[in-house]
Formats: sequence, C-alpha cells, structure tokens
Amino acid sequence: MAKKLVSVYGDISIKSPFNSDQLIIEIGNHHIACIVKLSIQGELSAVEVYSFNSFEEEWYDIFQDIRQKSKILNRGFIDTRVYFNLPETVLIPTNLYSEASANEYLQLIHGDAINQVVKTELIKVEPSITVATKIKRGLIDAVNSNLMMITMHNAYTVFVESLLSPTRVYNHILLKVQIYAGEMLVGLLYNNKLQIVQLYAQETPEDILYHLLNVLEQHNLKAEETTLELSGYFEIKTPLYENIKKVFPRITFDMPDDDTIKLHDFTKYPRHFLTPFLNLS
Repeated sequence: MAKKLVSVYGDISIKSPFNSDQLIIEIGNHHIACIVKLSIQGELSAVEVYSFNSFEEEWYDIFQDIRQKSKILNRGFIDTRVYFNLPETVLIPTNLYSEASANEYLQLIHGDAINQVVKTELIKVEPSITVATKIKRGLIDAVNSNLMMITMHNAYTVFVESLLSPTRVYNHILLKVQIYAGEMLVGLLYNNKLQIVQLYAQETPEDILYHLLNVLEQHNLKAEETTLELSGYFEIKTPLYENIKKVFPRITFDMPDDDTIKLHDFTKYPRHFLTPFLNLS
C-alpha cells in the first residue's frame, strides 16, 4: 500500500476532462511524486508524494492504489513529464557513448537487462555526459497505462546539471545529497571534477551518515573540508541531523525560492523537503 507523505494543494478544480497544465512525476523504487504546474502562470498548483516498496508490490498495483488516493491523478493531462530516479543508472562521457556501450556499461555494473528497457538522455554540461538507466518493463507498462502524452526523462539529469552549475559557490569539495523515503542520491564534486553520482538504499539514520562518510573515504577526502548540501525528506531537529552536524561543519540547504512555494499549504513542511521534486519543474 502506498502512503501519502506530502499533500500541498492550490487551485486544482476540475474544469474539463483534460487540461493544458503540466504534470511532472518522479518515480523511484520507494516513492512517486506528482507536481502540477499551471500552463498560463507557470506556477505550481499542487504537490503529492507517496512512499511504498516496489520490491514487494507490482507497479500496476502501486499506480492503482495511488490513483485512488490522489487528487492529482484523477485529472487528465496532455503534457506529462516522467522522471525516473532509479539505482540501475550509469553516467557515460558522451564521446564514449553509443547504444551498444550504454547496454554494456549497465550490464557490467548492474547485471543483465532482462525484461527491462534502457533509456538514455543527454545531460547539458561540459564536457557532455549521457545518462543511461534500465527500467523494468512492468514499470514502463504501468506508466503508459495510467498516463497520457508522456515524455520520459532521468532525474539524474537535473541533479548533475545543478551539481555542475558554473554559478555554484563552494570550497574544493562538494557533497550534494537528496534524501528520499528509503533512498538517497549522492553526488561528489572535487576541484570542479565530478567523482560520483549514485543512489543508495537507506533505512535508518545510521545508513545515511555511513554512506556520506564512505563516499568521502573512497576518495580519500575529509568531512571537515567538505561542503555538504542537503535537501529532501528529513527533519532538522532530529538525532540524524545533530550527528551530521558533528561530522560536517559546513552544511548548506538546497531550498526553493519564494516564487516557487507560493502555495499556502507549503508552510506545513520544511522548505528543503520538496526541493528534489520542485527542481524538476
């Protein structure tokens, strides 16, 4: 069963069976986020986030459960953008990319892509990078059965473009972290060079701190010299954050600007909570 973690609503009244507003969906193994962006004003109109375990339930059943609980998916959209955020993903320098090489890298790192679909997308950074991910056929079928007018994208694309933004200010080590229900996306930048982008499973606060320290240890880097950028599903006044502060003296938060969070219900949540999803819009 899917659990609704976040519900923020503005004006999403149904005026016709279909509308020209934009639906943005991010899908991970443990979450689905739904965002409505108004076509005229370009403002956010509604946000929902659900958690579940796709390793214990079929994707078709997950979508059906969410549709019954959602105030967003009971509407029709003719512009739907689906972002996959899955661990079976690799980043390939574009000069080394081909359809064959993408399949080879995925098979080498994540195993055979049996009954799975490989999707690729160009990341607009310099030097250019292509992201490749393999998606279960059951998930692709569930998306196509429940949504219409779809374009498919990769959440790593937005994450890497933000990480490598030329306007970003940090000391020589940057660890960017987005925390989701059951997972965390980690990117490491050292002296302007991308070292790693990886999605890790996490079930406890100890898992989160372990992965952060392990990434730095693998690259012989020190936590006290690292700028840690956090966003996502965690609270400030918790033992997790207190323990992170003890290890990382330089912490910043990736938070949406005021224009992005005009929805009055947004005040129910910390500003950093929905950043990973709002960045997709």
